[in-house]
Order: sequence, then C-alpha cells, then structure tokens
Amino acid sequence: PLLANPAIAPAATDIRFARDAVLDLLRIRASTPLFRLRTAAEVERRLRFHNTGPSQVASVIVGELDGTGMPSAGFTSVLYAINVDTVERRVDLPELAGRRYRLHPVHRAPGAADAQAAGATWEADAGRLTVPARTAVAWVIDAR
Repeated sequence: PLLANPAIAPAATDIRFARDAVLDLLRIRASTPLFRLRTAAEVERRLRFHNTGPSQVASVIVGELDGTGMPSAGFTSVLYAINVDTVERRVDLPELAGRRYRLHPVHRAPGAADAQAAGATWEADAGRLTVPARTAVAWVIDAR
C-alpha cells in the first residue's frame, strides 16, 4: 500500500540524481584499486572498520583501506563513510587524528552529482568526520 501512494513517487529529477550519484560511486570504485581487492586475504589485511563498539554512531559505517606497500593502490589510504540517517552525523576517530585526508577527486570534480558529498568534512587535528544525511563519501591520502 505504501508504494501505491502517489505522494512518494519519485520525480524525473529524483531518478536522474540517483542515477548520477551511483555513477559517481562507480567512478570512485573504478579509479581506486583499493575498492577492488581481489582476495579475502587482501581484504583482511587492508580493511579496517572504525566507529564500532558501544559508543558507535549506529547509522554510520566507517571503513579504512590501507594502500601501504601496494604499488597500484593509487592512494596511501582511503577512508569512507556511509550515513544512512536522515540527519548529518559526526564521528570521532581519535586514532586517525593527524592524518591529512581530503575528499576523493570524484567528489571534488565540478560535475559531481551529489553536492552533499562535497560538504562532508574531515578535521585532521581532531580526527573527526562529518557526513551529511543519506550520503556516501570517500576521503583519500595521496600515494607518494
């Protein structure tokens, strides 16, 4: 019955936005080898989840991919967050304080679909990220 409600039917602009936002995420995946690890051993070695335990922000998934020693990684590190909540969320990650993450180049591109993603922030000194509502965001540290 809920899906029959015409008040929640997506408009053409909603459908275009969803398509374009997914295409941006696919561009991030395609341009970032760390999102395409080939073996379970590589995933276990390189992926770490943050924002876990009793004090976690339940609506936000935070993962970190370590590119150290992987020549094709493209980045030394990738930090990503997915906020499924209807409001912006902050997550403190003091163990990552001092790291100089910046938004992934796809998010910074002039034609990026999800303007909210460009509004996500990483505060290096505090080790704190802020993710807008219903947004997936990636930050990177460039390989040297």
